[in-house]
Amino acid sequence: MNKKELQKTDSPSVEKEKKPKAPAKKAGRLEPSKWTKVIIKQAISMAKKIGADAILFYMDSTKDLGPFYGIKSDIKLILLTKRKECIEKASQLPFHAVMIPDVQLTRTGYIKIGFLSAISKGLLKSGDVIVCVGGVPEQGYVDTIMLVEVSLESQLFSGSATVSFPPVLRSEVFETLLAIVVELANEGREGKPVGSIFVLGDHEKVLSLSTQLVFNPFHGHPEDSLNINEPQVRESLKEFSSIDGAFVIRDDGVVLAAGRYLNVGYHGEALPQGLGTRHAAAAAITQVTDSIAFAISESTGKVTIFRGGKILTEIEKGSPSPSTRAVPV
Repeated sequence: MNKKELQKTDSPSVEKEKKPKAPAKKAGRLEPSKWTKVIIKQAISMAKKIGADAILFYMDSTKDLGPFYGIKSDIKLILLTKRKECIEKASQLPFHAVMIPDVQLTRTGYIKIGFLSAISKGLLKSGDVIVCVGGVPEQGYVDTIMLVEVSLESQLFSGSATVSFPPVLRSEVFETLLAIVVELANEGREGKPVGSIFVLGDHEKVLSLSTQLVFNPFHGHPEDSLNINEPQVRESLKEFSSIDGAFVIRDDGVVLAAGRYLNVGYHGEALPQGLGTRHAAAAAITQVTDSIAFAISESTGKVTIFRGGKILTEIEKGSPSPSTRAVPV
């Protein structure tokens, strides 16, 4: 018996391994890609039945705007999107559109940004009931309907904080700064995490209660070149985010200073565990001024927003989507 025959005789018979079959699709079940249209229609119907003040929804596909054509209702429609194409398409409909930063957030994070932007525009107020439609944007469809009363939803806003903004604050300035802060928290600077404070509003009092830690890089420049809507200013904010101290920004968006030491002590309820001196300083400055403060945690990338000496809300980073998640080698 030759070697080949011996190997054939001695080897146990092994059936060829079969790949597991994908579970059969249940008859009548819609593909997830078609869920969006069904959910939006249900959200509109639900909003009418309960007498909601607004429908707030996220989408990044212009085709998903279809269910809103022909809708006749007094309900406000608030669109959250990362795409300019959706903003342009929505202009043909009775929408209030909000551009949100193109970063990875949790689904609750996107809704929080939408709420904050809508409140800054005067579209929502405390006591309003909202139907929220959301999902994980990277999946390409929505999968969640939430009913929210603005003043009661503790997962979105702290029950002890006042959900209102200074009357002189410009909504476009707040939206721009919020986008910059969220982007910085997610991306860091040159791949490294940063921790920083941004104080918006009541600039004269904020400056009187703070001192310069380092040379102020924004001093001596013409004001028209220091607005946060200018691309070079946005980059400068990111560039100087690693220096100690806080940024001070005027109500109209002019950046007045960086590297300010906030000379105020925090006197209030104990902040949640894990929040340190940076967050205490941000809380303290809003306790004694009519301002809003954004604190970025260097360790977690979480953005905490303070108003009236208390936490208004927190925006957490999202997990990488499956398409962008690193694969072990």
